[in-house]
Amino acid sequence: MNESKGIRRPLHSSLLLWLFLGVFAVIFLIPFLYAIYTSFIEQQYVDTIAPLSGFTLDNYRAVFSVNVGRWLFNSAFVAFTVLIGNLIVNTMAAFALAKIRFRGRTAIFFIIIAMMMVPYQIVIIPLYLMLLDLNWLNTYMALIVPFFFQGFLVFLMRQFFMSFPDDLLEAARIDGLSTAGAFLRIVLPNSKIAIATQCIFSFAGTWNFMTWGQTFINDPNLYILPVGLNTLKNRYYTIPGYTMAGVVVMTIPILIIFFMMQKHFVQGIVTTGTKE
Repeated sequence: MNESKGIRRPLHSSLLLWLFLGVFAVIFLIPFLYAIYTSFIEQQYVDTIAPLSGFTLDNYRAVFSVNVGRWLFNSAFVAFTVLIGNLIVNTMAAFALAKIRFRGRTAIFFIIIAMMMVPYQIVIIPLYLMLLDLNWLNTYMALIVPFFFQGFLVFLMRQFFMSFPDDLLEAARIDGLSTAGAFLRIVLPNSKIAIATQCIFSFAGTWNFMTWGQTFINDPNLYILPVGLNTLKNRYYTIPGYTMAGVVVMTIPILIIFFMMQKHFVQGIVTTGTKE
């Protein structure tokens, strides 16, 4: 009889682990469940257990009547454009730092690491002045171009590429592929886990562009969703159902992206710096 490949966890230990994880899952879910509940009930039933007659879609109708649809489009356009830019710029930069030998490679890598330690509050004023000189304030360019490069995502991809077999790249060169060809035809198809992880980090970070959106944009038609919902909260502070409806609208796209890439994301976090 074949021996078991792993050590089987005792039943009581597994039950305790699942109970522990379940309790924490409920704790973290309570605020979001409360937001969903509040977004579907009438004002007079807030903070109560509403009867079925208290449920309504009026909160969502009110939210979408104050330009939320436009803000949602702005956020989606900015997030996906920045995501595409990140996939191109960060991935190519990471591959160059990991697999291409050139003078100053180590210095550039340490500069990127140092940039990750700089609080964004320090760079926001110089960046604002640069965008002002370029006449990019109150344009999509202000929310897109400066964020094509993300130091953390370069570091993440570089650590993955460091584990990519050099022998495979050398074999590709012997077969006549250039460095760019090997990158496009061999490296990228085998980097789905790292790319999926980068997609989630990039999309989530851009979707929550609260500070940058408030600083670089003051045209309501160009507001991204977090900025627009903040003005909605200030306008309808006494109607929490409106605010919670906006919170649900803002959260759903991130959940969709996460669940679409959940498998690759978990593998990417667990195997950072390694390759299957």
